[in-house]
Amino acid sequence: MSAPDLSDEIMSQLKESGAEKHVTLLLGAGASTTSGLPGWDELTVRLLMGSGIVPNEETANLLLKRQDPLIVVEAARAMHPDDWVRKVRSALYRGVVSTEFSPLHLAAVSHLLGGDRGDTSLLTLNFDTLLEEAIERETGEDVLSVSDSADSGELFTVHHLHGVVSPTGTKDVILALTDFLEVVNTADSWQLEYLRSAVTRGAVIIAGTSYRDPDVRQWLHAARQHSPADHAVLVLLARQGFDVSSAEFANLKDALFKQWEAVGLRAVLLDDHSDAAQVIRELRHVNDPSYMAPQERAAMIWKHHCEHFEALQSEYVEALRLDSTEMRSMLDVDLLNMTIWLSNGKKELVRWAAEDRIYLDLDSLRAVQTGYDSSWIAGQALGADTLLIKDVEPSGTRRWKSVLAIPIPAPHPHLPTMTAAVLTIGLPGRANQYEDSKVLWLGLLSEIADSWSTRITHAVFEDNRASI
Repeated sequence: MSAPDLSDEIMSQLKESGAEKHVTLLLGAGASTTSGLPGWDELTVRLLMGSGIVPNEETANLLLKRQDPLIVVEAARAMHPDDWVRKVRSALYRGVVSTEFSPLHLAAVSHLLGGDRGDTSLLTLNFDTLLEEAIERETGEDVLSVSDSADSGELFTVHHLHGVVSPTGTKDVILALTDFLEVVNTADSWQLEYLRSAVTRGAVIIAGTSYRDPDVRQWLHAARQHSPADHAVLVLLARQGFDVSSAEFANLKDALFKQWEAVGLRAVLLDDHSDAAQVIRELRHVNDPSYMAPQERAAMIWKHHCEHFEALQSEYVEALRLDSTEMRSMLDVDLLNMTIWLSNGKKELVRWAAEDRIYLDLDSLRAVQTGYDSSWIAGQALGADTLLIKDVEPSGTRRWKSVLAIPIPAPHPHLPTMTAAVLTIGLPGRANQYEDSKVLWLGLLSEIADSWSTRITHAVFEDNRASI
């Protein structure tokens, strides 16, 4: 599953949840790991290694596997009680040259700015301030990073339930077992009071987390005791966060639904963290009578292409050849191969057209799995909803050493844009060769992607545009 596979059945779980009144978005590590920052386990290993308490990474991983991670972190802190804050900041940002905002960051910002000021609150379990930076980039306004319940009537505010660790400062870090025990045993902690208020105002949407944090579980359990029955706490659970196969996740489905239902939370099962981002983008529309889920919109695009197969084959191959000529110059290569892939709304991405061939019928098209763990880079790009450049394994018939893949958005006249296609470029050199020269070709590639965005949708949603 990827964004264009989000069905009406999935999206119906968001209806009449209280989100039409107020939304509190709570983002977990999945928002930041896809931006290049370490997840909980990796951060713990870095802290152990940095403390010198373990001889190597293998031992650190063994310690983490066999014990409660919260206790493991205590061992690292015991080695550096006086400069613990500095050690945490160093471990969090080690090796990070630059970061890009993840789909979850961008979706949260989109929802925040898409309605009335004050109808959305932002919480995060993450130490970093990427969410604040995303808001600042979009609005040009200052944003408050707080580790308390303070809200500014004039400034956008992000509340950090576990404290703030930015490149320039650290505040109120909750990371080790004793930190969690202390805050959980505080009957009137600001975190608990804030969540009590949140469930009273409307829906709480939790995304990008596997919900391991003991304090958050306790806070939400207590907060739910007196909340209105029609105000839901929804947990967007991505298979990516569990790191299991599709088959394994399918086997877990019933158990996951039941366990969250038992504690008063509503589980929405997804594949990728970017799926959760699309769900957040859809929130303001799910109660509209004319609402169409992403899967239905993707199916409309696919149906149009199937009905006009022969004409679109010729048109798309010609367009790919023209785009290829321009990109060869920018990438400084003599040969490359451009391909456009379309979602069929059935958890598959279909190789629709390529510059070096014309397909004669639908049976000639290859369909591949989508998602973060797809064996195809095109499928991974759709699942991640971000540009990818990756080396490919050599084979006797493969001409290309790397593939560049860029998601193609599918705009709709009055519903949120979703990714419904991917443009790939087979390249003769290794990925790092082109990664290092991104400044030369990214602008042109973005323009080409925009043109494909219009090309795949303009005839499909033409009637909808005319009626608005």
